[in-house]
Amino acid sequence: MPHPTREVWERLYKEEFPHVYRALVVVLRDRELALDALQDAFTKGLRHPPRDDENLPGWLFRVALRRARRGLRRLATSTVRAVFVSNERDELADALDRAEVGRLLTMISARQRAMVIAEYYLDLDQEEMARIFGVRRGTVAATLAQARARMRTGGKNAS
Repeated sequence: MPHPTREVWERLYKEEFPHVYRALVVVLRDRELALDALQDAFTKGLRHPPRDDENLPGWLFRVALRRARRGLRRLATSTVRAVFVSNERDELADALDRAEVGRLLTMISARQRAMVIAEYYLDLDQEEMARIFGVRRGTVAATLAQARARMRTGGKNAS
């Protein structure tokens, strides 16, 4: 398959940027870090595009996540808070939902969190996630099952 064209990237930016950005914010728990990482991923995509244009939102998510994690390691981290981006009008309900989801997401590992977000926020199936994260589909299934179990029990020794 040919490399994605500039027009493909422009369309992707308009249509998928908000979705991938929100997914990154949930995983990284930092709006600025998510924004910087996603912009870097788009820049990388324009300069050195992936081999094909299959699942570009997933590719962007993976590249941005790697960039952000490298940046966090270099900074030797400060406290990050759970922040979600929402376009809904009922701010109180959104705030309560974000707080609960944020609380549940803090109970699982970064890898589990990334896969949960990829599944529920980006609507990726396990085969796509396996390809994006560079693991087998069975690993994705096990990671998601462990994350769900941990979140269901409130983090009390569920593996």
